[in-house]
Amino acid sequence: MKENKFWEKKIGKKIGELYEKEREVFWYLVCGGMTTVVNLATYWLCTKLWLPTAASTGVAWIFSVTFAYVANRTFVFRSTNHGARAILKEAGAFFGARVFSGALDVFLMVVLVDVMRFPQMWMKIFVNVLVTVLNYIFSKCIVFREKNGRAEGEEGKCGIG
Repeated sequence: MKENKFWEKKIGKKIGELYEKEREVFWYLVCGGMTTVVNLATYWLCTKLWLPTAASTGVAWIFSVTFAYVANRTFVFRSTNHGARAILKEAGAFFGARVFSGALDVFLMVVLVDVMRFPQMWMKIFVNVLVTVLNYIFSKCIVFREKNGRAEGEEGKCGIG
């Protein structure tokens, strides 16, 4: 019985250390999953309200990116920006990065699927992984960083790589 307690403590300590080291990535994945749910649920609801596909996609994008901003600001990067001006600047950078990555998503899908004739679902998975990584880098290195250019909690670099 004592041996079990020893291993439980040791494993619990290792899990705690891993969480502290990778907290940001963990919460980015959790918030990303929840953002996907918001996007899909909003899209589904809009289509049930008989909005056209493009409009449903646009509304879902607005809701999901707004949710993602709040979740990333609060849980992932723990932004300390306060005041309307600072928050609007931060939100503008976040939405701007998402517009860029959304356009890149569409562009790559058209080139890879429509032009180069690669398998659609494999390319969608590939492009989504690429866009997710880019969104993390944009958020970490551009959107949610301190004024001195350092990401919160990092010593002189974005903490990427």
